[in-house]
Amino acid sequence: MATPKSTFITITLSVTIIIATYLISKPVSKYGLSGALRLIWEGDHLPPHIRDCFDKLQQIDDTIKKQKKKLNRLGVTIETAKLNSVDEIQIVNNEHIPKKHYILSQVPSLHKDLGIVSSALDKVAAELDQVVNHGVAEVKRQKKELSNRVVTMMGTCDGFIQECDIDTTS
Repeated sequence: MATPKSTFITITLSVTIIIATYLISKPVSKYGLSGALRLIWEGDHLPPHIRDCFDKLQQIDDTIKKQKKKLNRLGVTIETAKLNSVDEIQIVNNEHIPKKHYILSQVPSLHKDLGIVSSALDKVAAELDQVVNHGVAEVKRQKKELSNRVVTMMGTCDGFIQECDIDTTS
């Protein structure tokens, strides 16, 4: 006959095994066996080369956010300069043609600032192209999302350059 002490030990061991099995099966079902072992041993379920990709994408995302703020400030500056300017009417062949706003004459630093942002966005796009997805769907998704944001911002920047009538051929 079993003693109360051995019954207690048996129950405790059974409960411990059930809880341990449950706690181990959750990461195994989520990350696979190698991912679960990596999570337990190294503290991260991703292999180092995949983690490097995610870290690089995070750095690129931070850079995109900074450039977005700069681009928004430039947009506000351009709109302010347009509001502060007086539209001039030019008469050509008896037709009244409105001249473009003299944005650059009001804010000469816009030429340089737009060039810097445009160049920075080109660099971000190049960095983004260098990130290899290694067949991981989440890396591919994040890369595509960041790429779409950069393309949109480049379009906005190009629109500002055109609006300020900056010559980009030189």
